Amino acid sequence: MKNIRVLEVHGRFEIEDFNREDLDKNPPIIHGKYLHSLSIWSAERIDPMHLAHLLSSCVIICKLSLNAEIVKLPECCYLSPDLAYIQLRRCKLEEDPMATLEKLPNLRILEVENKAFIGKEMNCSAQGFPKLYSLSFWGLYSLEVLKVDDEAMPSLRRLQIESYQKLKMRLPERLKMLL
Repeated sequence: MKNIRVLEVHGRFEIEDFNREDLDKNPPIIHGKYLHSLSIWSAERIDPMHLAHLLSSCVIICKLSLNAEIVKLPECCYLSPDLAYIQLRRCKLEEDPMATLEKLPNLRILEVENKAFIGKEMNCSAQGFPKLYSLSFWGLYSLEVLKVDDEAMPSLRRLQIESYQKLKMRLPERLKMLL
């Protein structure tokens, strides 16, 4: 697959003969340098290392949609710095994804939905999400605390948070006005 621009993967995603010790020793899944949009939907759990290997070969991807259980988001070094749009659904992430996602320099739209995160607390640190324009949370029923540092998300213009009875938000005043 050399000139593909949009790829949708539906169903089981597994790599045979996968080298878990050294991801770089696995052959690339996608050889093309033109892929800009990747969507993965699976009813089955995806191995986070398989996902990291796939994403590491997507060097200029700008749109990513994950609708599958992955439990752990790949580290930032496996994600393209060109990512501008990310949608996470049903991922059941146990660790706060913001620590990874806030490092993406060109991320503009982030949608975290429908049990994408099953932890209790999310934190957005200072200087995180430098170009984020739109942030959306819904269906994160275990989320209890959302903390956003004053300097985080300086470009945010749209904030949508489904109302949760037990959610405590610590937001800068400029973000409270967006709710």
